[in-house]
Amino acid sequence: MIERPLTGFQLVDAPTQQKHAFVLANPHGYIFTLAALATGVLRITLTGPDRPPPPHSNVTLNGAPIPLASVENDARLRRAVLRPPPDSSSQGGRGVPRYEIHIDWEDTIVLEIFQLTPGAEPLRIFGDTPHKSYCLNHAGITRHTRLDVNSLHLGLGEKGAPIDLSNRRFTITGSDAAGYDAYLSDPLYKHTPFLVSIPKPLADDPTDDPTDRPLRAAVGLYHASNSDATWDVGKWINEPWTLFKKFEQECGGLEEYIIIGDGLSDVVAGFADLVGRPKLVPRDWLGYLASGMGLGESDEPIAQELLSGWPELCKKWDIPCSAIHLSSGYTVDEKGNRCVFTMNTRRYPDFAEMCRVFHRAGMKVTPNVKPYVLEDHPDFKKLHDAGALFTDPSTGKAVVTRIWSSLPGINAKGSWVDLTSQAGQDWWRDGILGLVDLGVDAIWNDNNEFLLFDDEYICKNNSANAPNAVRGPIKLGLVGRMTNTEMMAKVSHDALLARHPDRRPFVLTRSANVGTMRYAASTWSGDNRTCWKSLQGAVAMNLNAQLSLMQSYGSDVGGFAGPLPSPELFVRWVQMGVTHPRFCIHSFKPNEKDPSGSATNNLPWMYPEVVDIIRNEIKRRYELLPFFNNLNWQSHLRATPPNTWLGWGEFATDPTLYSKEILDGFDYWLGHGQLLVCGAYFAEQVSRRVYLPRTSKEDTAVYYDLHEPYGVHAAGSWLDNVSTPLEHFAMFAREGTALPIGRDSVTLTQRSGPAIETGDGVKVRTVEEGGLATYDDWRGLEVFPSPPGATGREYVYRWIEDDGVSENPETAAFEVQFGAEADTNSVRVAVKVEAGQFKPLWLPRVWIALPVGDDRSVSTAVEVTTWKSRKVYAIDVA
Repeated sequence: MIERPLTGFQLVDAPTQQKHAFVLANPHGYIFTLAALATGVLRITLTGPDRPPPPHSNVTLNGAPIPLASVENDARLRRAVLRPPPDSSSQGGRGVPRYEIHIDWEDTIVLEIFQLTPGAEPLRIFGDTPHKSYCLNHAGITRHTRLDVNSLHLGLGEKGAPIDLSNRRFTITGSDAAGYDAYLSDPLYKHTPFLVSIPKPLADDPTDDPTDRPLRAAVGLYHASNSDATWDVGKWINEPWTLFKKFEQECGGLEEYIIIGDGLSDVVAGFADLVGRPKLVPRDWLGYLASGMGLGESDEPIAQELLSGWPELCKKWDIPCSAIHLSSGYTVDEKGNRCVFTMNTRRYPDFAEMCRVFHRAGMKVTPNVKPYVLEDHPDFKKLHDAGALFTDPSTGKAVVTRIWSSLPGINAKGSWVDLTSQAGQDWWRDGILGLVDLGVDAIWNDNNEFLLFDDEYICKNNSANAPNAVRGPIKLGLVGRMTNTEMMAKVSHDALLARHPDRRPFVLTRSANVGTMRYAASTWSGDNRTCWKSLQGAVAMNLNAQLSLMQSYGSDVGGFAGPLPSPELFVRWVQMGVTHPRFCIHSFKPNEKDPSGSATNNLPWMYPEVVDIIRNEIKRRYELLPFFNNLNWQSHLRATPPNTWLGWGEFATDPTLYSKEILDGFDYWLGHGQLLVCGAYFAEQVSRRVYLPRTSKEDTAVYYDLHEPYGVHAAGSWLDNVSTPLEHFAMFAREGTALPIGRDSVTLTQRSGPAIETGDGVKVRTVEEGGLATYDDWRGLEVFPSPPGATGREYVYRWIEDDGVSENPETAAFEVQFGAEADTNSVRVAVKVEAGQFKPLWLPRVWIALPVGDDRSVSTAVEVTTWKSRKVYAIDVA
């Protein structure tokens, strides 16, 4: 181990190109810079003769740094105090506290940030570890910062449960972690060096309520390098150095961003301002997504025959489905090896016609692609000769290694394609375009962790898209393996857009660095294992991934590897999956048998005894598709995750949410502050204890139990013995919630155009035409007003609608206002068009449903009928 502290710095003038930066340099050629890119976003760089700036394209925030006013600047005493401009207390609508920066370079550089509150002493919210803040390691930088034991630590992308990362150590890299332990395995598939520290509200006096006191600011740290790294969040204890967090980057210089916000949501929004907002997911990819390796691997009957029968199976079982994933079985050669961009014409004699079968049924198609070639791949020599493979500098030859290639788990010799090379990118683009021309709608980038474990390997780095400003060969360790993951996503994305520029491209990726998610709209938790522990761990993994801007995230429902799930486990996984942004049932069960005795995958209808429950859950997901689509828009516009930790936003001051029972538990928001999802995650769990979050001591809101008539409960209360029968999770709607709902089937948002015609020119067939789709011509609103007797509380909910398909869609924003009428047994509801040109098919009428068991009427209704044995009230949209 090497940890050599950097010392001897002196204040120097900032160069012209770094205007407004605070710059220090030492005699050994190491340069430290501090700059403010925005009021709550600071950038630190530390580079030297053998620690070059990290090459990347992760940061998208443009514009010159803002000036930091000098409160004190004493070069002789080697200290300074800096503040952002006094008129810049917020950035982009997010909350940023007033703060000042103290920097001391007497020994090592020590930077501290203090929150400024009128009438109170400055409060430190961030600090370097004295005497050991910035150190050289073998080939990179190690960074020590103070650890606050009274803080919650979240983020780091895709990490095992529980949600609190404190006192744990993580590897920042991607690995093919098939069958991982959802609590213990590390690393998994993603490279996301973004860590948020959130102060816990402390109740020192039992008569005092911490919700009445302002919290210290939340602070995020992001390291923009794609080099492999480790984050030690207080696990390593070394008493002489005080308590610390430790970030250890393996190669190159440091580029660190400190993001300051009033709370977690503000830090996440600041991170999104820095690296880019989540992509807008096409609407069809919000529904049930089918998959299964067993179907695509079949030789008898052939895979195309099996897959082409999928729409009829969905029709038989009355289960809506929006898309099918094609495993890499379509690329398998006569030896059983996977050869990307080739076609097994025996299994798939007419691939294009199979795509048309799905399209007529209203289902999209995405094929699996892998960024490597075996030595006997038809294009291996072509890629080798073109310089599209990585180079081993010790031999001067292309890197050949062991690669997963066949079933079950067989490896063969081959090469990863260097997607920083122009030749590699050209080949990849041609392959993607070939698939699009066969009719596929999207691309599934898989096995893209680029498992090359020698930092000395050379990337060509000669493409127009390469992240390094200086073109030419570069060491893999410095540029980072997952730069290739990012380039793979970019080329896939750009090829889809090139062929269909009017359609919203959809790339699904298994692995990712931060830059990848500018091109890939969705990801998932990889090859999980079928067991209750995986189901339980998926909750925390999902929440940390989403707040790390992987906001269209989910798990393989039912478990990918291992045995078939029991009927009970499968039901519980589906119930969780339908509340996550990405809902896909996927598996690999080559040696398992379903009740009929056939080799199988996880399929919705595999257990007839529970298929009715599965159907109801999936249909409810489709009813809520307008709600999910709005969450998708809020994610895209404001970086608000569809699922959030219970302490998100205004709930952060509730001290109960920081208790071990909650942090190690499994509850979360679906739609921040709207639906509280309280699942069953243990065998035979038919009841459980639930806490209802509050915003303050004065919070008088109630929660409606969605499954219990007249089930109204006060915020801030614990409920014992909440019912969780196999038929459903427990779920609560907070007072003020409104849920736009639609039909419980695959729906078409327009009667002509891209919403009803796929890229290969196929028109989707509706039910009336013998197909499976219906028109999105009915809109309901489930509203949850104040309970009877609690008048005077008015609520407003806004949602966005669009065609769900277009790359640059027209939109319409709608607003519903509702509240209990005074002295009457009724609720007043009004809906209006707020803005936009899009004309949904359901206009001009909306149907209002009150909570289960609520016998009040809607005073503004123009018509009354029944829906699901409940009264619904029609109102016209103004």
